[in-house]
Amino acid sequence: MVVTWVKKLVRGVALGCVATAVLASAASAQPTSSYYDTAITEVYGSQYPLTGKLDLEIFPDGTLRGHYHTTYYKLYVPVIGGRDGNYIWFDIGPSSIDLGLGAGPEGKLHVVASMNGDGSFRGQVYPETAAVLSGLAMQYQLSPPPPVSQNSNDQYIFAATPAHAEATTAP
Repeated sequence: MVVTWVKKLVRGVALGCVATAVLASAASAQPTSSYYDTAITEVYGSQYPLTGKLDLEIFPDGTLRGHYHTTYYKLYVPVIGGRDGNYIWFDIGPSSIDLGLGAGPEGKLHVVASMNGDGSFRGQVYPETAAVLSGLAMQYQLSPPPPVSQNSNDQYIFAATPAHAEATTAP
């Protein structure tokens, strides 16, 4: 009789420990929210950069999600990607509007960047047109869209600095 009572006590303590561990791991799976002011420029600078806002949720497993909008269009565009240490990558879009680099409607922007110690990041952004994304460019041998300007070399820099004001939630 004492042995069964001890076994029940040990099982209860073990069950309590497992439940506590599960709750602790669920609490640590909460994302970290980050808000950024962004600018897209040509490699050697731009007189008028494409500016916008980027709101991200970064999960402990490295996945990220959020939304982006340019200064001129308040349309919230979905963002998905990942982070591994100081390396961050994500896709902005697809969007129903041209985000400014000739990707056109239903195109995306692919960003690959390195994080800095102050929370900012800087890297390259690659426009991906809807034709490229759907494979039509290869099937019909379509040429890529022309550069934004005659002196453009089709290389763009995406820079993001932490914003101190909290962003509004997406509709």
